[in-house]
Amino acid sequence: DLDKATVTRLLRTLVEAGYVTQDERTRRYRLTGKILWLAHSVTTRLDLRNVARPYLRALRDELGETVHLAVLDDLRVVYVDKLEGDHSLQLVSAVGQTMPLHSTSLGKAILAALPEEEREGKYARMDFLPRTERTIRDLATFREEIRRTQRRGYSTDDRENEPLGACVGAAIINAEGRPVGAISVSGPSFRLHDRFQHCGERVRAAARAVARELGADPNEPGEVGQREIREAT
Repeated sequence: DLDKATVTRLLRTLVEAGYVTQDERTRRYRLTGKILWLAHSVTTRLDLRNVARPYLRALRDELGETVHLAVLDDLRVVYVDKLEGDHSLQLVSAVGQTMPLHSTSLGKAILAALPEEEREGKYARMDFLPRTERTIRDLATFREEIRRTQRRGYSTDDRENEPLGACVGAAIINAEGRPVGAISVSGPSFRLHDRFQHCGERVRAAARAVARELGADPNEPGEVGQREIREAT
């Protein structure tokens, strides 16, 4: 059992973090909406992972490369799922790892799908620190990269986050029109560079299929069919 001093200290920490509030009149504590939002966020991520997994598997099996599922975390993306490809030469990554928005295809894809005002707010706080010699370092160039991503429906990272790595990503858009995550295919640049368009089309199709599973565009025919899902399971 916890003594009163320990409980008081823990409650004070939760109040400072915004998860608990104290009624000034009764002095009683209650949970805030922030902790409910946190619980909802965790549940949403688990649901997204469960829905996306068959499509990630189908994409991995079709292209033979590593696939990632990531979600937005302020100015970074966090990997919430990963399926490794067939090749012995792989890029190093792990579930739970975070990466910057500006240097990854996952980050670019999510940024491109955000409402303009929200995207501009993130631009104002991004530092564009270089990860490699090819990382985009100025806002004007990055804006054009995001516009290009919006036109194509998929994003690319060619040795911008890792010196030898390349990725192609697409956002998963929910029924409210907001990005809830993104899918990417990644591998060495020498394997992916000449396949960017094909990989981009397949990643975009997978992201749209996941979006439909989550309730977006229910009447639109899927580009990643159930046949592919059955064959991959």
